[in-house]
Amino acid sequence: LAMKKGFTKYSNPAGIFDLRNEICKKLKKENKINSIPEEIIITPGSKMALSLALMSLLQPNDEIIYISPAYTSYLPQILMSENKVIIKKLNLDFKTYEINFNKLKKLISHRTKVILINFPHNPTGKILNINIAKKFEKILKKYKKCFLISDEIYEKLIFNKKKNISPASIKSISNRVLTINGFSKAYAMTGWRIGYCHAKKNLIEKMVKIQQHINTNVPVFTQIAALNAYRKKSNHIKKF
Repeated sequence: LAMKKGFTKYSNPAGIFDLRNEICKKLKKENKINSIPEEIIITPGSKMALSLALMSLLQPNDEIIYISPAYTSYLPQILMSENKVIIKKLNLDFKTYEINFNKLKKLISHRTKVILINFPHNPTGKILNINIAKKFEKILKKYKKCFLISDEIYEKLIFNKKKNISPASIKSISNRVLTINGFSKAYAMTGWRIGYCHAKKNLIEKMVKIQQHINTNVPVFTQIAALNAYRKKSNHIKKF
């Protein structure tokens, strides 16, 4: 229907305003994250949101820490974003799948630019609770140049009554958390290639500049489909 109405042309590289505004409402209601449309970028899938975030942050000789096991594209995306970055891997505890913060503290330094996390976690299914989120808060308070990238694409795929915590909901560190999400998993829109990132405005502006010259924009009719996915009242996720 959107295609027939002529929504087939270029749009703002950041994404259409209505969708970014709707995402702000969603973040406030579901994730307790305060945001404005200028802090949102619409991307071709959450994978591209992560790539743009990494390209906007990493410089030669910066350090990045990621948690293993991890989604298969994380390491290639890190390397493509900056081939002179120093990569450090933190293995989850083999039996409990918990983060060993004592080991993390040994890995982190004042050169650490990014800690990349993914909760609900692929592949273990671990959920980020408030106690763990508070530990990341302490780390970011100590290391002022470090950013936390939180990939939350699986936030709806929780099989109990627990709730995943978004680190950006913690006000003291919200300006140094980049929240990655999208529509692929919760709305079965994998082939539509639409995701988004929330971050402070100056980082989003960098991401928009990069996207403008790589991809121009996400197709507008796809963005309208995502907008309708948010606006439509449905219990399909619980059912499935």
